[in-house]
Amino acid sequence: MTVLDDVVATYPAAVELERLLGDPRDATNPFGFGAVVERDGAALFPEAFATELAPHLGLSFVPPEDGGHLSTMDETLTLARLVSRRDGAAMPATMFSVTGAGCVLLAGDAGQRERVARLLAAGGVIGFAMAESEHGSDLLANECRLDPADSGGFRLNGRKWLVGIGDRCDALVVVARTGGRGPAAFTAVLLEGEQLAAVRRDQARRTSGLRGIDSTSVSFDDVEVPADCVLGGVGRGVEIALKVMQLVRVLSTAANLGCADTGLRLAMDFAGEHVFGGRVLAEHAQPRRVLATAAAMLFACDAVALPASRAMHTLPAAQCLWSGIAKRVATDLSAEIFALCADVLGARSLLHDGPFAAFDVARRDNAVVRHIDTAPDANLWSIATLVAQFPESPPEMEVPEEVAATFRLGDPLRPVRFGELDLALRGMDPVTAGFFGISAAVIAELGTGSAAAARVKRVDARLRAVIRAMHRVRARGVAGDPARWDLAVRFCWLHAAASSVCLWWFNRERRLYSLPAGSAGWLSAVLSVLLDRAGDRTPRLDAHDTTGTYTLAETLHTANKLFSAVPVALAPPRPVCSTDGK
Repeated sequence: MTVLDDVVATYPAAVELERLLGDPRDATNPFGFGAVVERDGAALFPEAFATELAPHLGLSFVPPEDGGHLSTMDETLTLARLVSRRDGAAMPATMFSVTGAGCVLLAGDAGQRERVARLLAAGGVIGFAMAESEHGSDLLANECRLDPADSGGFRLNGRKWLVGIGDRCDALVVVARTGGRGPAAFTAVLLEGEQLAAVRRDQARRTSGLRGIDSTSVSFDDVEVPADCVLGGVGRGVEIALKVMQLVRVLSTAANLGCADTGLRLAMDFAGEHVFGGRVLAEHAQPRRVLATAAAMLFACDAVALPASRAMHTLPAAQCLWSGIAKRVATDLSAEIFALCADVLGARSLLHDGPFAAFDVARRDNAVVRHIDTAPDANLWSIATLVAQFPESPPEMEVPEEVAATFRLGDPLRPVRFGELDLALRGMDPVTAGFFGISAAVIAELGTGSAAAARVKRVDARLRAVIRAMHRVRARGVAGDPARWDLAVRFCWLHAAASSVCLWWFNRERRLYSLPAGSAGWLSAVLSVLLDRAGDRTPRLDAHDTTGTYTLAETLHTANKLFSAVPVALAPPRPVCSTDGK
């Protein structure tokens, strides 16, 4: 058994889930593409997924000591990715409780955590209510109030909106104002039983994608909330929510990865069968380059998301930055993947029937994920603030073992401790520091004359330049300076490149993406697209990277494997019976 086989073997739940879900191209499969197109057309909730999978996936992020099924977060990410490649709406249908349940796991007492785990095990849903329509992402302006009551508890008054599956939830975490100003003016409470029954659930709202996953407004009119419903203490509501959003951002990348997998796979199917000018599209240079570029973007998302999920175990305090970067990279690149693949499919990318109808469903589902959990601009503002606090000249340092273990796929991980999530970095970002610590050795091993080595050198120089530029912008002291946002976007792409280099370096004795151990073909293409994006250029692979990346994508696709460094075998196609019964 190769080392790669050992890595795949660490995802037994994902392998079993894929087997259970079957071939998505099977027209009779309730978990297939045909079923998702029908549900989308009628805006129906994915009941089959929720009934079959919610009791399992709903506990996939819950540590065993709290009654859950969590093995590693990268396996949980893979589970959600396998579900999302069939139906983007299936992930929220089975895992939308992650935000509300995460708040309880992070700050709840033993009784609250036990009740939540029991509810999830029964297939129940825990909603999360924080946003208000009048204030959007300006959370500190929220008005819904939790005022002291004579009973010693509170009275809850106000309105929240866009509560995911709010019409179905069996418990609800609400963040409401208990004080005057600032983050400490808000408190989180868990509403169950009588308290939940007193909540008025108003008209549901639907989005253009994730149809069937309704977001509901909820209203509170003097709802009595006992003191023992508080999570973590009065004044900790915003802190708890912002920390849990780090987990949500990392896991949400699974929806982008899954939807983009479907988009690329359908486009490759079409390119392999549609004849143009006497040859199938896949034999023409431009469609091959387009699909190779899309594949390189998907590999880049994978190279960011897998380590970020593992860092929930090893480097939780870094998630205040890393999770936001993973979210930005996955949402931006997945949208570009769909744009590229749509150019290959042409008008078929818009049709709601036929063999490629799932493409448009996946594209619309993917677009909605961008706005779940954190507004894009708020996310960038947070990233800019954190990067501005880096040392202007990052010191050279050895790579700590926890950084190496994060990137070494298959290495054992310590248990997740949600309480170690933080809102600020304590020192240098471990990915940036780790990259600077290995970049010279990486360049030497790749060979100074190689394209990959040259790109690693450019990533090193540009990362340092962005950090210095962020310090200059900060020193100007101009409130709301747009340059901070521009630099934050550039940093995201370069951080993704650094993560990709670290993934290659710490696994160079293993097979990644089904390539021979040490192969840097995938890395060269990934760095090409990320450096182009960091330079505000449209990514275009050169002829060499196009050939290698298309061949790799075609190999994974033909072998029916996930487009991932850990290429999990997908459900085999259903055998086709002949009409004469032979």
